[in-house]
Amino acid sequence: MVDIVSTGNEEIDRQFGGGLPAPSLVFIAGEHGTGKSALSAQMMVGLTASRKKVLCIIENTVKQYLQKMKSITFNFTRAFVRNQILFVPVYVKDAKWSEKNSERILSEIKDYIIQKSDSFDVLIIDSISPMVLNTNEESILNFLSFCKETVGKGKTVIITSHLSDFSKSANTAIIGATDVYLKLGLMTVGDKEVKTLKAIKMLGAKDTPESGFAFEVDLIFGIKIVPVSMANA
Repeated sequence: MVDIVSTGNEEIDRQFGGGLPAPSLVFIAGEHGTGKSALSAQMMVGLTASRKKVLCIIENTVKQYLQKMKSITFNFTRAFVRNQILFVPVYVKDAKWSEKNSERILSEIKDYIIQKSDSFDVLIIDSISPMVLNTNEESILNFLSFCKETVGKGKTVIITSHLSDFSKSANTAIIGATDVYLKLGLMTVGDKEVKTLKAIKMLGAKDTPESGFAFEVDLIFGIKIVPVSMANA
């Protein structure tokens, strides 16, 4: 059974048709600077407020991530200290990355997730980009199937990625497998650049979701919807 969980932001909940469907496989795709981490963090705000335990796999150190999120109003320190969120950094200080060992990251992450499967309700990977570097398409699709299996066990999986991380065929498979697929971008409104979100797919929404919206990440108020037309976005 699919529930609707608030993202912790009423404007986004309204755009999503009530909130975030859970359990679900959520994919947030966009290039650098389009708000992927901010959006996944906003979802984590709502999920932790709903008393969900989160396993969050991140690119940087825990300290760097917490500081970055705090700078845009998302303070996860209390949830982290209370063990409601377990952060797992892919970053390893002074590690020397080669094509051979980077190929193993995805399988190692999968094994770790399996080990921790009883201790979380939500898996967030922000971002999957360093994990698929030098990884073949078969391994990527196998990991996608694993994520679907995880959702089938009642857990929500949220993954952020760059649009260029995957081949055209892999992207098509990802869109087909996900319950929610959000494509982020940028557009210029007057003399200001804003971020855009297109809901390519949104299964399980309570009400009819909007097809997309523009937003900005405010240092005081967090994510704010910007009232502009998405017709040319």
